[in-house]
Amino acid sequence: MTTSEGPFRWDPSRRAQLGTLLRGEPAEQYPEFLDDLRECSARVVARAGDGRLVFVGRSPESIHDYLAGVLEDTSRRERRTLLNLSVYSWSAGEIETLEHAGLVSLRAQLRRMGLDPAAVAAAPRPVVLVDLVSSGGTLGVVQELLARWAGASGVDPAAVRRRLRFVGIIARHGNRPRHWIWSRDVAWTAAYRPAALRSVAVPWRLWDYLGNRQAKAARWNPPFVWGREEMRKPPRERENLEALRLAVRVYEHGRDAAERERFAAALAAEPEMRDRWLRRLVAELRSCGGGGRRESRDPSGSRHWTPGQGRPGR
Repeated sequence: MTTSEGPFRWDPSRRAQLGTLLRGEPAEQYPEFLDDLRECSARVVARAGDGRLVFVGRSPESIHDYLAGVLEDTSRRERRTLLNLSVYSWSAGEIETLEHAGLVSLRAQLRRMGLDPAAVAAAPRPVVLVDLVSSGGTLGVVQELLARWAGASGVDPAAVRRRLRFVGIIARHGNRPRHWIWSRDVAWTAAYRPAALRSVAVPWRLWDYLGNRQAKAARWNPPFVWGREEMRKPPRERENLEALRLAVRVYEHGRDAAERERFAAALAAEPEMRDRWLRRLVAELRSCGGGGRRESRDPSGSRHWTPGQGRPGR
C-alpha cells in the first residue's frame, strides 16, 4: 500500500502483493504475545465505545493489524486507522513553527484520512485516539494540533473536542496502586469530560514490547521529516521487513475462525457488554466466525505455527 501523502506502510491484508518480502523470519516476539494482544485489543474496542479507532504512532501497529484481521468480515472493518505520527517531546507550538512544507504535509495526511477539523466535528460517531501512554504527551499534542487548526480554519474547536475520545494503554505492574493517573493528572485532559478519557491496563511485557522493543513496519515519522520524498517510499531495512512479516502473521491470526471466537469471548467478558452496540458486535463476530481461516501459515510458508499458541519469532 502506498499513499500520496504521509509515510508509506505495506498493507498486511494484501499478502499476494508482498511476494518475496515475506521470505525470512518475522520480528521477534515473546511466547505470550498473541494472547496478550487479544486481551488488549478486546479492551481497546470495548473502552472505545461505538466509535472510529485511530491508532496514533507506530507503537500500536500490532493492535491495528490484529483488529484488521479479526474485524475483516464485520460491519466494522473500515472503522480503524493507523496514523503514523511521532510527536513525542514536541509541542504543538513548536510544530507550527516548522517550515511550511512540513505542516502542509501533515495537514494533507490528516485530511486524506478524514481527520481534519471539519471532518472530525461533523463525524457521525466519535473519533477515538488510541496510543500507549507514558506521559500522555503524544495524545495531548495531537488534540491541540487539531484544535489550533480548527481555530485557524473557521471550525469551532469545541465542536472538534466534543467528537474526540481517548484510550490510553498503560502498563499494569502487579497489583500495585497507580498513584499517577494520566486521564486526571495531565493538564490538557481538563478540556474533556471524564467519560471521554479511558484506560486499558496491560501487562508490562506487552507495553514494553510494543512501546520500546518491537521492530516496526513503517518508518519513524517525527516532524522534521514530514513532507520528505523518502517517507513515501517503501522501507526495506532488515527490521522493517521482519516487522512486515510479523504484521502479516498478526493479521492472519486475527482472520482465523477459532481466534475470532476467542476474541468474541474476550469482548463478552468486558463490562461494556451491557451496551447494545457491543452485544451486536459479539453476535456478528460469532455469526461470521466460520469465514475466517482455519490455519495460519508463517511468512516462510511453514505450517508449524498454530493460531492461539504464542510462539517466539525465533
